[in-house]
Amino acid sequence: MNSWLNLNISAAKNALRHLLKRPIGNFLILLMTGIALTLPLCLYLAVQSTQNLFGSLSSNPQITVYLQHNANANDIAQVKQTLESDQDLSNVKLIDKTAALQEIQSSLGDADIVSLLDENPLSDAFSVTPKSSNPDEIENIRKRLSGLPSVDNAALDAQWLQTLHDIKEFARQILWFLSITLGLAFVLVTHNTTRLQTLARKEEIEITRLLGAPASFVRRPFVYFALWQGLLSMVIGLILAGLIQATFAPKLTAMFAPYGINPEWRFFNAQELFLVLLIVGLLAIVGAWLAVRQHLKEYVSQG
Repeated sequence: MNSWLNLNISAAKNALRHLLKRPIGNFLILLMTGIALTLPLCLYLAVQSTQNLFGSLSSNPQITVYLQHNANANDIAQVKQTLESDQDLSNVKLIDKTAALQEIQSSLGDADIVSLLDENPLSDAFSVTPKSSNPDEIENIRKRLSGLPSVDNAALDAQWLQTLHDIKEFARQILWFLSITLGLAFVLVTHNTTRLQTLARKEEIEITRLLGAPASFVRRPFVYFALWQGLLSMVIGLILAGLIQATFAPKLTAMFAPYGINPEWRFFNAQELFLVLLIVGLLAIVGAWLAVRQHLKEYVSQG
């Protein structure tokens, strides 16, 4: 166990020294991959920073349940009891038609139109809040409430809710698409970089193989070299993402402030940082492992 650990520590140190031997060329590669990783990192931060905002908006859609115009006090009481006992609803509030008409009159000021009406044209209504934020489930709830006795109609701003839901889903899909495609691109870049290294050190590998070294021994320095590249690229990507957020977040906050939108911008927490570094490290290892495996296969076929 100690021998295996010492071999890996030695390989990691040698890979880091080899990386520092060509600082400019390797830094340009790290900068290229770091910039490529910045886009999904920034998009992830944007989605997470606005998650609470979307949640607060989508968690309060209201359905207005309009009663029939001739509904009496018993009908109102029965509907209220039905709504309050519904497990899918919360915040059941009665909108009295008399109070609603008086509010309309107050908003009109001196124009007295209420006295010109023979009767109150409004109907009593209930304002309810669905517990679900899924547009399809809310629409099913609306249809179910529309069919209640003494209920004329149930209305919901479904278009606004569906648009909000679509924006959230679109952002998630773009995030996954970029993560997968750029992850594959990162594996290909690592594979190509490692492939070039194996060609440059072809004689060294052949001599090592002739001396009886196993494939794991030949593969180890290249894997650690790729691992260092991946981790350093991610560090560059995180730094760039932090700079972008620090630069543009205040401007975006000021832009949306007049509309009452205040995103809570945040950076990666410790768990997210560990997960991101782990994923990038694994992708780098996969790319290097495949490149060395291909080189060793070609060596065996040529031998």
